[in-house]
Amino acid sequence: MATDTTHLSAPPAPTDRLRLREKIGYACQDGSMELYLQFFSLYLLVFYTNVAGIPPALAGTLVLVCTIWNAVNDPLVGLIVDNIRFKNGEKIRPLLKWATIPTVLFVIILFWMPSLEPGQAFVYALVVYCVMDSFATFLGIPYVSLPSVLTDKPEERVSLATFAAIGASLGPIVASLFSVLLMRFFGGVDAAGNVLNQQAGFRGTIIIVMVVFGVCQFIMYAVARERIRPQPSDKTRVGLFKAFGILLTERNFTAIVGYNLFYTFALSASLNSVVYFSTYVLDSPGGEGILAPILIVTALLILPIVRIVNKRIGRRGLLIIASIAMVISKIPLFFAPTSFTLTLVAAALMGVSMGFTVVSINTNLNESIEIVEWKKGYRLEGSVQALRGLILKIAQAVLAFALGMAMQAAGYLAPTAEILQPVQNAATQQVFIGFFAYFPFVVGFGMLIMAFFSPTDKDAAAMRAAKTAAASKEPEA
Repeated sequence: MATDTTHLSAPPAPTDRLRLREKIGYACQDGSMELYLQFFSLYLLVFYTNVAGIPPALAGTLVLVCTIWNAVNDPLVGLIVDNIRFKNGEKIRPLLKWATIPTVLFVIILFWMPSLEPGQAFVYALVVYCVMDSFATFLGIPYVSLPSVLTDKPEERVSLATFAAIGASLGPIVASLFSVLLMRFFGGVDAAGNVLNQQAGFRGTIIIVMVVFGVCQFIMYAVARERIRPQPSDKTRVGLFKAFGILLTERNFTAIVGYNLFYTFALSASLNSVVYFSTYVLDSPGGEGILAPILIVTALLILPIVRIVNKRIGRRGLLIIASIAMVISKIPLFFAPTSFTLTLVAAALMGVSMGFTVVSINTNLNESIEIVEWKKGYRLEGSVQALRGLILKIAQAVLAFALGMAMQAAGYLAPTAEILQPVQNAATQQVFIGFFAYFPFVVGFGMLIMAFFSPTDKDAAAMRAAKTAAASKEPEA
């Protein structure tokens, strides 16, 4: 990881357009990341409570404790990304090569937990998860930072974000639909969703998921080119606190991350509870294998409309539409939470919100990187994604912790060999309804507020006008 610039190769011309294979590769990479993350969202808490035998409150605590480790390693990796230069002049792409294999191995080790007492299982999961997350962060931060070094063209970034959204849509479909099928194939559940041997089901399924994940990471490494290098400046290095201080004073960054925070609350609450909601409220074990694909397919179908709408009303308009769709999506469940048909409608409306959101968040964050460099002279790809990731991971952990504590307090009954599909009491069912329907409805209004405060379209236009004016004066000098 040398930083000696005497060995740097000349960067590719910044005017080069993205090749189709790069866009497809990024869609493939994004899809595999979402496959991995969606599997965790849907099944990690279920694995802890139903397979590892960890009590719900302790399982929620486990996720929260692991996030404290995220609070340490995310910013550190972001700082490394901001300051590192490899011998070929690149700063992000090479990390994809060496971080993939250990990430894959430790995820598999996590789900291949041996039979342990609850306390021992807690320690095992804590240690393995923290080691796994250390490697995954060296993969995750570069993954979300990569678009900012692939191109600086706004239209290309929108196109790349659209390809990424396609991949991000297909990944969860595979995770939700094929995970159920794989669980059945490996003997985890029967055709009706009843528990058979979930340990065997998880072990076989996670190998398939992570092999696909690893292959897609190496595909992106092979096809990507880093075109954008930091602008000439004497400000070559930046400390962690200074980088975070710069970002937290930039309104375009705080607005989009604030929006992303509320969106993460809404989506994570739904995903963390959907398996429980489907099983114990809808009385449809395995129903998440239908609900999640409906959400994702809708998001995928809406993408062509997103590009058209973006040209007319900008990304701020996209965020407003997405916020309204999130709020509306949960209203049907207020009246009939046990209706599978209305739940399908809710999933489709959430898909509309997702389709408009994913393109806007990705492009706004990349614009934020350019705006910060224009204003402050620092190019902070790693810190932007590290600070954003830290905030979102804390949100996800708090949700998992709250769900686990609420389930424990309400008297949740985990499946056993004697009772494969236990009936939950009314209080526990209300917990699942609250997390799946009521909470996302409320935080949808938070999304709407942050959308109104987003100035990124305006700031980006001012930046490009200033750069154009400066460029036009250069020949005269």
